[in-house]
Amino acid sequence: MGVSNNFKIAIIGAGASGIFCATLLASLKIPLILFDKNKTLGKKLLATGNGHCNIHNKNLKHSYYQSTSFTPQEIQTILNNFDYFAFEKHCKKIGLFLECKDNGKIYPASSSAKSVINIFESLLKESHISLKLQEEILSLSYKEESFCLQSTQNSYTFSHVILACGSEASPKLGGSDKGLLLAHKLGLEILPTYPSLVPLKLNSTAINNLSGIKIKANITLKDDDATLFKTYDDILFTNYGVSGFGILDLSSYLHQAKNPKIILDLLPNFSSQQLEKSLIYLIKSYPNRSTKEILSGFIHPKLAQLLSENLKLKITNTKTIKHTIYTLKNLLLDSPSYYGFESAEVSGGGVSGNEISKQTFESKKFKNLYLIGEMLDIVGNRGGYNLAFAWASAWACTKAISTHLAQRGL
Repeated sequence: MGVSNNFKIAIIGAGASGIFCATLLASLKIPLILFDKNKTLGKKLLATGNGHCNIHNKNLKHSYYQSTSFTPQEIQTILNNFDYFAFEKHCKKIGLFLECKDNGKIYPASSSAKSVINIFESLLKESHISLKLQEEILSLSYKEESFCLQSTQNSYTFSHVILACGSEASPKLGGSDKGLLLAHKLGLEILPTYPSLVPLKLNSTAINNLSGIKIKANITLKDDDATLFKTYDDILFTNYGVSGFGILDLSSYLHQAKNPKIILDLLPNFSSQQLEKSLIYLIKSYPNRSTKEILSGFIHPKLAQLLSENLKLKITNTKTIKHTIYTLKNLLLDSPSYYGFESAEVSGGGVSGNEISKQTFESKKFKNLYLIGEMLDIVGNRGGYNLAFAWASAWACTKAISTHLAQRGL
């Protein structure tokens, strides 16, 4: 059974960008169907910010994003065209109120992702948009200036299609590569994907024995001698490697490194000179204390045990003290690797930005096909940046479609 109309829009994917796009397009008063293979709307959005929903960020800069097919200027222009203040104005209009917390991070005033979904669900219902959950699109083809869709339940014909399928990150929350497969079958270029905002694995049983310990440190990612990223933040040791906010942020840059290594300054608030003076005093004042006991006054006892037993650090004379200080401020975590898409918040790579107009997000190969959100080759840092891009790309796409249909007298 087929469904046909001269002007009908399909949005494939009911994540952040797809939902937002649907609510924006509702004012056009033309048939619109929002498809998603999951049981619930915005499943991944519900989990963001640990359920509190870090929905945006006031400090939008291109430097907080990674891409190989969007230039920094293109990214900045997209963000500027629908910045936080434009988003906030729209949210107030629809009854969703926001508040700014640390580092420019924006959350709903309710501090609940569920309230965001509830507002969007109300808008969809009030606009009489057809929502088809648990209906996966199996194929997408272009014929005679229209799109033919085959789902698990039906076949459809549409004048416009918006791909907002997300990525394979967080499969337990509905993430998959199905959208990328649809784009690939259309002949669009897909750049290699990689997990981002993800814990990292380490091939070190000694480090893995620190599981559960959380510290704050200067964390540096290097590729040989080149520094790719540096931060001062949390690092959590796990039974497979490392996690924590600092590591999640660092993971966005790991794909740039051929020979990655992580350097930890375990005592960033102590200078080498201060440490040397303190250690010399301690070995003179307490000659019977072991290296582990002395280090336990500076760092977690398990970490002190690792350094003294596994790395054979000793604090006995000037030479060994200098070596110990160097290790404390330059602890090497060699050859880190991604834990996997199952633990990733987002994905890098995806449909090349060269496949679309950076102003409208319309495909260069197929008229009236649009691609938005996370399935594109752009990934943001932690802090609301990925959702900021989702909203901005949906807004640009909607504006282009509205303009196009107005030119057609609709």
